[in-house]
Amino acid sequence: MLQTFLFSLNQVFSKPRYIVLSITAFIVVVTLAIWLPNLNFLGHITVSDTFSPSQKIGIISSVFGSFQTNFTPFSRAITILVSLLFAINFSFFVYFFLRAARFSKETGIGTSGFILGMIGIGCATCGSVILSSILGIGATAGFIGILPLKGQEFGLLSIILLSISIYLLSKKIKDPLVCNAKPATFKSLIKGIPVWIKLSAFILLAFVIGVIFTQRLLYGESITKEALAAKFEKLSQSGNSSCSGDFKDSISKMPDNARLQGSCCSPMNWHRYSEQIEGLKKYKNIAEIPPDPYDIEAGLAKKLLSGYDDKLSPQQQKAYDFAMANSDEKGPCCCKCWRWYVYGGLAKVLIQNYNFTGEQITEVWNLSDGCGGEGDHVNHK
Repeated sequence: MLQTFLFSLNQVFSKPRYIVLSITAFIVVVTLAIWLPNLNFLGHITVSDTFSPSQKIGIISSVFGSFQTNFTPFSRAITILVSLLFAINFSFFVYFFLRAARFSKETGIGTSGFILGMIGIGCATCGSVILSSILGIGATAGFIGILPLKGQEFGLLSIILLSISIYLLSKKIKDPLVCNAKPATFKSLIKGIPVWIKLSAFILLAFVIGVIFTQRLLYGESITKEALAAKFEKLSQSGNSSCSGDFKDSISKMPDNARLQGSCCSPMNWHRYSEQIEGLKKYKNIAEIPPDPYDIEAGLAKKLLSGYDDKLSPQQQKAYDFAMANSDEKGPCCCKCWRWYVYGGLAKVLIQNYNFTGEQITEVWNLSDGCGGEGDHVNHK
């Protein structure tokens, strides 16, 4: 077994292009293993208008540091080993595939005949080798996909399947390209697949499906703490928001895709900011409620400003007055800046269009406090 592997290893990697191919495959798998647990973070950074291109590149590059901080020594070792075995398996597969293609051309086998033969329709023995290689690649994909959920036991499964795939490919590389097996039908191909491959394929398929649904359930729409921290850093240091009347009047002249960013009165507080973002997720299905009170699109601000002067019915006014009396800031904001009129207009929209109660308006105002600091400012000296 070892002699077969060493012979094939020398045969394949005596050609520099396969060394380059293996190194590339290794880097790609390690990169995916590091990036996948941070996929939501990377997606948010990529599409965010908050960061410049150079800042995006810097933040995305910094994610590689998580391999040291977010991975345990055991998971790092398994990740490196799986990536290495995948790289070897991939190079062996490409070598075997290209050599078989050349042999088919020399012996006059057509392209369609070659492809059918490789997937096992022409030869059940070759087909099992190809299927085992694909299964090894699938196991690697499954292992990488489960990394965020700490499923390291599946890393061991990947190692076993990749090792078997490498051994089977080693045998085919060492053996002459002459196949004495009888032509196989699709039915005989399925019957000829070893039971362990069928069972492993079923387990892997169920596992991958489970990973997809679990990730959607746990991570589907959440912004990671890393992304939120990066956004907080940006908003707290380079916001454009101001309490002045001139700033309020300038909103109507801004492009709709411009952003009103940062706090008005006090420096932003990370703990309070993260609480607000989490609390506002409750209202994510209401488009008029900004999901981030420190980063509001100018087009939405204009719409809400226009609603501030709307007249409410006596019953609706009671809900508005309740919020005025019971909110932390005793109103939409601590002073009559642009936020006062934007969030005052928001309250009237929510009361008129969504039948919000005074308690609900109070909660929205408290969660949307954009003054900065740890809480209300009316009672601050």
